[in-house]
Amino acid sequence: MSTMNRIDWLGLSGIAAFAVSGAVACSSSSSPAADAGGGEDGSSSGAASGSSGTSSSSSTSSSSSSSSSSGGSSSSSGSSSSGGDTGAPPAEGGTEGGASATLTVKNYISWCQVTINGGTPSTGATVTASVAVGSTATIVATPAPGTSFVIGADPWFGVTQNDGGAAPGTDQGSGATKTTTATVVVTGNQCVSVCCGDPPSGSGCPTTNPCP
Repeated sequence: MSTMNRIDWLGLSGIAAFAVSGAVACSSSSSPAADAGGGEDGSSSGAASGSSGTSSSSSTSSSSSSSSSSGGSSSSSGSSSSGGDTGAPPAEGGTEGGASATLTVKNYISWCQVTINGGTPSTGATVTASVAVGSTATIVATPAPGTSFVIGADPWFGVTQNDGGAAPGTDQGSGATKTTTATVVVTGNQCVSVCCGDPPSGSGCPTTNPCP
């Protein structure tokens, strides 16, 4: 009877030991699964981080594009500014937006002293001045200093008076200090002539316009 009890006890102990071993084995095989789950979580985290990194890269790239675009706009704006200002320079020898022409006064044999528009008096055989087209030029002549020449009745050619023919001017004074003034409307390069003739009447001057 005692032997039988011992056998029963040993049988029960073996069963218990087997059960414990089975539980441990189950527990061990369950742990890797949890680890695997953890790994899976880790992979998910990694994927999420990667996604975040991609998103961050996208954002950075978008910012760069934005900056480039902004830079392009600034550059374009700079070009525009430089592009300014575009107004036209004055016509050579004339006023802004106007044109000029050359007025020539033929001073017959330099017997007169000639002034154009209040400029420097000259006894040259040809006296010129740059004048604005459309303006009225005023020419004053007087006998050349140190001579005995006088101003005759019709000393001018090519001026407004008498439609360009032989014409009197507006005279002032007498003798060697007498002056004669004539005007001409400038329509382009033009030529007029004046003569101070021999005393006492101013004879010896041309009867036709010396201008070409």
